[in-house]
Amino acid sequence: MKLGLCAWSFTGSHRESGGAHDPHHQDGLLALAANYGLASVEGASGWFEAMTDAEVHTYRQRLGSMGVFVDTGGHDYAEDLTPLTSAIDAAVRMGSPVVRTTISRLLEGDRRSLGAAGWRAHLAGLVAPLQRAAAAAQLAGVAIGIENHQDICSHELVWLCEQVGGAHIGVTFDVGNAYAVGETPAAFARRVQPFLKHVHFKDYTVHPTDAGYRLKRCALGDGVVDWPAMLAWFDAECPQVEGCIELGATTARHIRLFEPSWWETYPERPFIPDAIEALGDLHRASQPAGTDWRTPHETGASAEVCAAYEIDQIEASVTYLKSIGAL
Repeated sequence: MKLGLCAWSFTGSHRESGGAHDPHHQDGLLALAANYGLASVEGASGWFEAMTDAEVHTYRQRLGSMGVFVDTGGHDYAEDLTPLTSAIDAAVRMGSPVVRTTISRLLEGDRRSLGAAGWRAHLAGLVAPLQRAAAAAQLAGVAIGIENHQDICSHELVWLCEQVGGAHIGVTFDVGNAYAVGETPAAFARRVQPFLKHVHFKDYTVHPTDAGYRLKRCALGDGVVDWPAMLAWFDAECPQVEGCIELGATTARHIRLFEPSWWETYPERPFIPDAIEALGDLHRASQPAGTDWRTPHETGASAEVCAAYEIDQIEASVTYLKSIGAL
């Protein structure tokens, strides 16, 4: 699988500290990806929308054989589809085969603020606008990949893709985020495989609480995900799909799956093996009591410290992927 670098592995700490490369700018991200020998960059659609035609031409020349993926985020496309349609236009300009998008602002697998009926209504309300977006994507020759952004489970993603229909709507699978909805990455991947468009490589260390687990970002290979098994599956089942390292949030996510009400917004699904396997993984990967679950960003560390933390994790991830033959 070809692997690239996603801007959301980083924060604004690099710009704030005056680092050599700002990964929240297209040039800085490209420089880092090239330094690590990665195959693509993934960044915000707004970057590319703001570029002139001449700047786009120059950037695509600088990419050379590297690819580019366009990101956007939406919390209610039933109200405003513009971010997604604009991102499709940006993808055409940049030669991005996939537009990654989110569909809500919910996190930590917790949809209780909407309730079961509200969450179902939210998903149902997305079908018609996503059908319009998918039609635009088809005309443009790109695909839309809806990310499991700690809000939607694999069963619901499959339902949504089936309702929208067509080959130009699918899934950007965030591997680590499967645990945030009580699933294992392997089970999630098998279920969404017919719709898989792109993959985010993310790992977490696991910190138990009375309500569930906190998931803290970490370098690939330092956390709960079985990367050799996942990479073998990707290579066997979807060798054409590409991925990006996206280490994600600098705030630990508290997954409260020991609270019965946390489950009430989810569709009926087999507790065995779905949740049992996920809970087993989380239990076996749990850090010892007293291990600090906070990132430097959460402890108020300086921009320099935070930027170094992020770079160290990317470099450790690249080293790990090379050690298992993935790069």
